[in-house]
Amino acid sequence: MPPRADILWAALASVASVVVLQGEESGAAPVLLAVAACAPIALRRTHPLAAAVVAVAFAAAGMALDYTAIVPVLVGLVLSCQAAIHGVPRVTLPLTAYAGVAFAAAVAIAGTDPVTPILMRTAFGFAIGATPVLIGGSIRRERERTREAREFGRRIAELRDRDVERAVAEERLRIARDVHDITGHHLSAISLQAAGASGARGALADPEVREALERIHRLTSEALGQTRRALGVLRATGPATLAPTPRLEHIEPLLEPARDAGLAVDLRVDGPARPLSDELEVCAYRVLQESLTNVVRHSRATSVRVRVAYGERDLTVEVEDDGAGHAARPGGGIEGMRERVAIVGGSFAAGPSARGWSVRVSLPLPAEPGPRASSDEAQVSGATP
Repeated sequence: MPPRADILWAALASVASVVVLQGEESGAAPVLLAVAACAPIALRRTHPLAAAVVAVAFAAAGMALDYTAIVPVLVGLVLSCQAAIHGVPRVTLPLTAYAGVAFAAAVAIAGTDPVTPILMRTAFGFAIGATPVLIGGSIRRERERTREAREFGRRIAELRDRDVERAVAEERLRIARDVHDITGHHLSAISLQAAGASGARGALADPEVREALERIHRLTSEALGQTRRALGVLRATGPATLAPTPRLEHIEPLLEPARDAGLAVDLRVDGPARPLSDELEVCAYRVLQESLTNVVRHSRATSVRVRVAYGERDLTVEVEDDGAGHAARPGGGIEGMRERVAIVGGSFAAGPSARGWSVRVSLPLPAEPGPRASSDEAQVSGATP
């Protein structure tokens, strides 16, 4: 169903067209053409290409019949531009030719100025229809380049972070080796000195025993001091920061890239949220992350709905957009989500829907023990001798 705002815009444009016609034209035909040209505004989000084709056809017909079609022509041009922005690239050229030819024919038919040559009028009409489509195609390409640049920057940042982590890990390994070598060397010396002390004749009053024990103490102190300094460098580096386990309560940051790309995001959570195992939390979170990434990168959608439903026995996660989905390829994101869900014993479905493309996942939840089970356990515990 078209959004209410689009229906309201269509109604306002139709009223404006009729008001303009009242002072210039009479009869039902101009009014019907004007309303027919403005009505496709209601479909500009759900069926942008069809709305543009219909609006251009009726607007051109009004121009050809020499009606006052200012508002219908503006509507047709704007819808053509939007269709080029939100459509696939292969639509731009045919839509440019269609809109240009339609308005060129209308101008040529309606033109009665004997001074302006018909070829010039035709070229002017073609430019009127084709220019908005070309502008929309340019906007679409610029948005695609922006998304690709953001994705490239994100990947570069990930690679940089991995390089930093790898360098930190290698440095820590080097420090650990140094600590091992220092400690091992001095502990070997301690072992030898202790062996010499234990084999010496006499008791602790013997000068040789005392000297050996003093050397043991000195070497032990040196080893401990060097170990403390090496470990101090290791501690100054700081422990590796471990990211917290992704959870559904952190779903809002996942929606930001989609909103930044211009999509209307509708999030709905059904049922009271309850603690889940890390395995289920990570699975649901990664499915949402991959699905939203696919929507932004591949679907050319304008809106996406995200639904998380906590049931008694299962957790349902659904992502549905109004764009055009693509068939899954082996090793791609769809296959990865399917394998991740299968590991936890859930069900996975992805494919075309009434609005566009849908990904739906159902994950089994562990049964919560009821009061009856608790009382039975108490009775068993009490009966145990």
